[in-house]
Amino acid sequence: MSRSSSLATDPLAAGDVERLALLLFPLFAAVPDYVFLISPEGSLRFVNRTAVGLSATALLGRSMFEYIHPDDHDVVRACLREVVTTGVPGRYEAHGPAEDGRMALFEAHVAPARRDGEIVALAVIARDISGRVDAEAKLRESRRRLDVAIAASRVGLWSWDVRQDEIEVDDGILQIHRRPRTQAPKRFADLLTTIHPDDREFAEAGFRRAAQSGEFTDLEYRIVRLDGTIAWIVVTGQGIRDATGQLVELLGGALDVTALRQTAASLRASEQRYRSLIGVLEEGILVQDEDGTIHTYNASAQRILGLTQEQVAGEAPLTPRWHAVLEDGTVVRDRSDGPLFEFHAGEPPSGAVLGIHKPDGQPTWVAVRSQPLPTGPDHRCAVVVSFSDITDRKNAELEKDRVLRQEQAARQRAVLLAETSKILASPLDIQHSLEVVVTRLVAEQFDLAVIELFDDDGAMGVGHPVHVAVEDEALAQRYRELRRRRAVEPTSPLIDTVRRRETRVTAGQPDAVPAPLAALPPDEELADHMRYRWTAFVPLLARDQPLGVLIVGSRAHAFHPDDITLAEELALRSAHAVDAARLYAEMETALARREEFIAVASHELRTPLTPLLLQSERLLRLAHDESRFSRAAVAPKLEVVHRQIERLHRLIEEMLEVSNITRGHLALELAPVDLAALVRDVVAGAAEELAHARCAVRLDLPDSLVGRWDAARLEQIVVNLLTNAKKYGAGAPIEITLKADVDSVELSVRDHGIGISLKDQQRIFQRFERAVSGRHYGGLGLGLWVTRHAAEAMGGAVHVHSEPGTGSTFIVRLPR
Repeated sequence: MSRSSSLATDPLAAGDVERLALLLFPLFAAVPDYVFLISPEGSLRFVNRTAVGLSATALLGRSMFEYIHPDDHDVVRACLREVVTTGVPGRYEAHGPAEDGRMALFEAHVAPARRDGEIVALAVIARDISGRVDAEAKLRESRRRLDVAIAASRVGLWSWDVRQDEIEVDDGILQIHRRPRTQAPKRFADLLTTIHPDDREFAEAGFRRAAQSGEFTDLEYRIVRLDGTIAWIVVTGQGIRDATGQLVELLGGALDVTALRQTAASLRASEQRYRSLIGVLEEGILVQDEDGTIHTYNASAQRILGLTQEQVAGEAPLTPRWHAVLEDGTVVRDRSDGPLFEFHAGEPPSGAVLGIHKPDGQPTWVAVRSQPLPTGPDHRCAVVVSFSDITDRKNAELEKDRVLRQEQAARQRAVLLAETSKILASPLDIQHSLEVVVTRLVAEQFDLAVIELFDDDGAMGVGHPVHVAVEDEALAQRYRELRRRRAVEPTSPLIDTVRRRETRVTAGQPDAVPAPLAALPPDEELADHMRYRWTAFVPLLARDQPLGVLIVGSRAHAFHPDDITLAEELALRSAHAVDAARLYAEMETALARREEFIAVASHELRTPLTPLLLQSERLLRLAHDESRFSRAAVAPKLEVVHRQIERLHRLIEEMLEVSNITRGHLALELAPVDLAALVRDVVAGAAEELAHARCAVRLDLPDSLVGRWDAARLEQIVVNLLTNAKKYGAGAPIEITLKADVDSVELSVRDHGIGISLKDQQRIFQRFERAVSGRHYGGLGLGLWVTRHAAEAMGGAVHVHSEPGTGSTFIVRLPR
């Protein structure tokens, strides 16, 4: 018998349930509801999902009542008994654990599962209805609150079915009209009879427009009550359309504003009396809203503020910018469309002094007293301001304070300059001294101080010296870090300041957001935090040579001319200190190089002298012993003497070249020269030395290459490059290539020796410089320096391509 027929005839056993679960689980895995298969007694046989911490496998065979709240057990058991007894599906509501672990309310539907007419299991489908129940409760509460709010607001509600011409009103409308329910308007015509005859046409037109367009404009009109009294009401509404877009109904509300109308009339009468009283005062009086609208003013206010009557009354544009400040210099918000005098919450200002500029530009100082007017629930809707002109007295006080501040500032600047000079006096650690200088500047004078110096190449490249002081050290560190990674752009104000060699000052608008510092490295965080209203870029010049730039900035206070003078004086002293430090360092370097040169020169001169002395002694001994004196014995020793003398000659010539080049006496004798032939002659003349160094020379030369050059200097270049290749590439081949076009020639000498690092490639063309120690390779360190000057004297240049361990290629390019 097949499995399917077995399931159809045998009683539902535990094994069958497990096999059936395997078929049901994939089907119900994606169902959002909980699906159970239980025995009639409530034992779990299948479940499609569980709560947090419960395993589906562990649940099988356990009672479902373990996972139902005890308070709901009776309800669930009653439902299960009813379904088993009657065979009719049932439902219950009970609390149990949800999938996320919380206790939730479930609505469950129970259906019997039969086998041969007998109920062998129950199928339960449960759904979490906690959210729905909560939403229904909240909706009921919202409806209750809405009813309370409508009753408290005294707003009457109405509706008008424009198609059936039926009007419905609530008790609020009837209370406003003071009518019983039996006399409530049923049709639009009934509503019109309640409106005052003088306002009836206006109100009817408003309702008719709303009935056509669906857009309801607030209507304010009078009504006549049954007792004959007149009331003012404001009616508002909204159109309702059906699914086809046709307007079917107007809904709205009405509010009794009679008391407000009466209050407004009383206020107008009171205001008229108030205007008469303040008109005779010498003090200026203003009554203004928080948005600046002036309701009351007197002639003294108009005179003190310098405004026309139309401007004070708000009938003409109030365009002047007051540029108001407090006594301490704090700038007050200045909007041409805002209040003349700001009023803030808290204690009303009494005796406050404010400086403003009249429309004609004349500065005026006023003593201000203000008091809020309780015109609304918050008691801050308006303010009455009285003020008197104290310009003369204030100008005298300000002049006294200005002189005192100038004296204090002058003393402070003098102390700062004196201390800066002391800090910069020592050239031994100039970078530390500059860091101290900018730190003191920010502490005592500015909000920002930066010194950026040129590097050894005379540019603001990657890693050039930078000293930054700002309120936040994290910003200063970020500034330094960016400068270490990126060079200053050629279009930067720093470069422009150096090029112009003059101070550059920028000033922002007092009421505008300060702009980011113009010289910032590209960084959004720095640009957002390093904003300064005033900045100055001052070049650092010493001996008419630019050394860097000093930047100072202020966030709030404008630069005084004395501030610029101070910055320029500090820049001058810093520049002289940097220049002195560099001269001191150059002097120490020169002294060290001199000592090194003397030591190297002594060693180099002593090297040929030693074999000269030995060979000369041997020649003397041979000369005294005629039996041993012969050509064969003397010739080798004379060859050694000759080579060492030539070596001495070359050393002396190199030292003489240093003197000639240094004094600018590098003379040229230009004549036609065959460069290809010259290279072959030099290689042939050095054949013995090349063989001794085990360096094979490969030539890639044209048959002839003629140009107009100095033959001696040209030979000097080839000899120096060949010697250099032999020295640092011993045991490896040397390749010499000569190329030419119409205007120039290119000579390249390539070795396969130790190579040169990138950082040493510029240094090796300097005097007494080497890429490696002279102890291992010898020489005065002058060959490449002489080669560079010789090439440049003939209008050419020399450069090198190299990497450590791969050899070097020196290229000389000369005009023909």
